Amino acid sequence: MTINRRRIAFARIALAAVLALTITGSLFAYVSTLYASTTTAESTNSQTPVPISGLSFTLPVKNGTNFNYAAITLSMPNLYLSGTPTSGTALAGEVSVLLAGTTTIATGQISADIEGPGKLGGDTGRKPMTIVVKIPLTSVTQTIQAQWNGVNGATIQSDTFASLFAILTES
Repeated sequence: MTINRRRIAFARIALAAVLALTITGSLFAYVSTLYASTTTAESTNSQTPVPISGLSFTLPVKNGTNFNYAAITLSMPNLYLSGTPTSGTALAGEVSVLLAGTTTIATGQISADIEGPGKLGGDTGRKPMTIVVKIPLTSVTQTIQAQWNGVNGATIQSDTFASLFAILTES
């Protein structure tokens, strides 16, 4: 009697594992990814947008029913600012995701926290930034590029990894 119960229990576990693998395989059958990252210290004092070295890739063309969209994630976990702010302003920086070299599709900003009256430099502690956007794929390839710039005289910096990631999906 005990042996039959063990066999039944084992059979149920084996069936559950097969079903789980079958379902998981079908959920991810039409997903692909692209990834770019940097691990070196990066910075710019440019007050107009410039590319972030190493954070770009090219999206493939729309592929019938398999790949129609790209979910793009830009992660910059340790941004900080330095510099002397211009008169009457606080240090700030912008980070953007650029499509096809011309169209800004998402932008985030960081700024120095002002510490009391008249202190425009403020606290330039670490500030994380994550930007997530969904882009429809087209009949031509599209380049995705991360870019950044300082604002009000700031130098924007990162001394840890940063990454640009795309999940290509059906919908």
